[in-house]
Amino acid sequence: MPRACCAKPVVKIIKVADVEAGLMGLEQALQNVYIADLNDEEQIKNELLQWIRDFGNYVTPSREEAYKEALLREYKLYLTAMEQAIHERAAERQGRSEKEALLPKWKGWFHLRKRRS
Repeated sequence: MPRACCAKPVVKIIKVADVEAGLMGLEQALQNVYIADLNDEEQIKNELLQWIRDFGNYVTPSREEAYKEALLREYKLYLTAMEQAIHERAAERQGRSEKEALLPKWKGWFHLRKRRS
């Protein structure tokens, strides 16, 4: 029985300009840039492109700008997902559901029910 020493690289297909491209290590690249906490979009694009190349993806010089735009788009989706997950986790830690977290603490679901006459 062979040992599983290394995880298989995950390939994610994204839209780059008018074609679809499969990229290895995209999730890890997004995570690395997120951890670096960069704010400048140009710096984020360059860093993402460098990580993608480091993971063994070939990007022709003529397509660099298209890849940068596609990577930035994916990064923004990643940021949105991370913010949502953080918000949901905070609500769970407080022991309330997502909908309950939006209501003031002094109000519960009981105020939504109609009183019986």
